[in-house]
Amino acid sequence: MSFSSKIQKYFKNLFITIIEGEESYRVFCKVLKNNKLLSKFDKTFEIAPSDEKLDSSIEDYIISLQEKYNTTYIALLLNSMGQGAIKGTQDKDFQKFSVHADSVKAVKFKTWSSYVSYIDLNWIQKIYKVVGLDFIYSPFVVLYNLLSGYKLRHNLTLYILNQEASMTIGIFKEDTLCFGAFYKIDNSVKLTSSMNDNDWGDEEEESSENLVVLDELDSENPLNLDELEKLDNVNDESNDEEFSDLEEENSLDVPSSLEPDDSNISDLELYGRDLNLFRFLQKALEEYYKNDIYESDFIENAIIFDGYDISEEMIRSMEDDLMLNLEIHKIDIAEAVCDLSVKEAYGEI
Repeated sequence: MSFSSKIQKYFKNLFITIIEGEESYRVFCKVLKNNKLLSKFDKTFEIAPSDEKLDSSIEDYIISLQEKYNTTYIALLLNSMGQGAIKGTQDKDFQKFSVHADSVKAVKFKTWSSYVSYIDLNWIQKIYKVVGLDFIYSPFVVLYNLLSGYKLRHNLTLYILNQEASMTIGIFKEDTLCFGAFYKIDNSVKLTSSMNDNDWGDEEEESSENLVVLDELDSENPLNLDELEKLDNVNDESNDEEFSDLEEENSLDVPSSLEPDDSNISDLELYGRDLNLFRFLQKALEEYYKNDIYESDFIENAIIFDGYDISEEMIRSMEDDLMLNLEIHKIDIAEAVCDLSVKEAYGEI
């Protein structure tokens, strides 16, 4: 821990965490002094996230907090698709997974690396330039921090971080990453009784096979067309080579336990989200088992850090159809990210 970090702990500090939902922003705050929690509060803005700019009402609220407290730290949970993680820490490891190391900012752990594209970082920096950001965390580093808080499993274990609009998957053996995946979930899809299973095969899907962390912005790498071209090449190679075994994903059989009650519209809507979750989880497991790039062993156990809502039907389907022994831990994702930023600011990680 640096000298400044030691001193800073004895002053009143405000930690702000921003979570982008599907149709809202959540601004979660903690005030600490001398490692003691003085207060915590949060506010939700019913505004859909924008790729262009942060809404002025959110900017005004955060600026008012910055003016009230002498020291503030702002953390953002990353939800963009230009992120991932790989097993290994060398450039050759990135090349193995068709990732251009010079197009991403990487954070290296002992045996694996997380990364995010410079394009995404520059875009985020542009959106939040008025309020500024001290930390950016991907859901993968949050997942890793959560699983590290429990007794690490010696056997291969599937971990899931369930958020409102995304699902993050990490397969770990102890603290070593073996596989990761990040999927966006479109909860705006409204199902009707006239829809059939095949309709889901036509839904547009955004996915990334790997996972990520980012702890701070890097403004020394400007956005340019070369980076865009490199990322296009990454996507082309991934689609052509690494997903060749997944051509039958649209023919997914829906588990009977996930069939909705056609008479209840809320059941139909929950069915849509559950089906997305199941499809993405099945897709990730198929890739892990079938793609030779992974040293895949059979997975029996799964732990879900549930920050949104997983239905009982979904849990039964994962247990029965995917043959997983499940543990469910309810969490507040905003608070988990905030606590991570406290550790970072105080030099404890």
